[in-house]
Amino acid sequence: MNTKRIIFWLGFIIVLGLIVWGLIAAMNKQPANPNNPGNYGTPAPLAPDDHIRGPAEAPVTLIEYADFQCPACESYEPLLEQLEASASTTFKIVYRHFPLPQHPNALPAAYAAEAANLQGKFWEMHDLLFTNHTDWTELSDPTSVFVGYATQLGLDANKFKTDMQSSAVKGRVERDIDEGNSIGINYTPTFFLNGHIITNPQSYDEFLAIIKNAATSTAQ
Repeated sequence: MNTKRIIFWLGFIIVLGLIVWGLIAAMNKQPANPNNPGNYGTPAPLAPDDHIRGPAEAPVTLIEYADFQCPACESYEPLLEQLEASASTTFKIVYRHFPLPQHPNALPAAYAAEAANLQGKFWEMHDLLFTNHTDWTELSDPTSVFVGYATQLGLDANKFKTDMQSSAVKGRVERDIDEGNSIGINYTPTFFLNGHIITNPQSYDEFLAIIKNAATSTAQ
């Protein structure tokens, strides 16, 4: 009888331990929650080769981690353009690559933007990729479309194609991806305002109010 009891309680303790271990493991694997800033790290400081649009002295810095193939990122572009026009002296926007694995053309698009950057046309390529989103996102190989955009922008097409496959371009994109992973990003777009993550605003007015509040806080 004693032996049976010992076996029973040992089994019970083992099962209980496994349950507790499983709960702890599940908690540690939970994805970052956009409504819980504590799950995220702080973006890396701005670097000389960051892609920045807006005045350097602007008091508000908006860092966007984005994916060129992401429909949500595309939908935010007109809103961001409107913000740039209406708050042009208040904030600057920084674009960082975070192509998601479920978007097969996102990585080549990031390479295209970086290849254009080597000829001084990052933002122009950025705009074309989002404006013409439906033209390339479903292609099995969008390279020829990207080369067409490069030609449209007056770039050296041969250099552009070579640069798209270069270790320098791929390394530059990988740097952004590694940084995004290190601070817990798992969806796009993800926005940080003056280093603090914000829940994606649902309208222009909401976004503008957040930027104005950040500018006021910085000025105080």
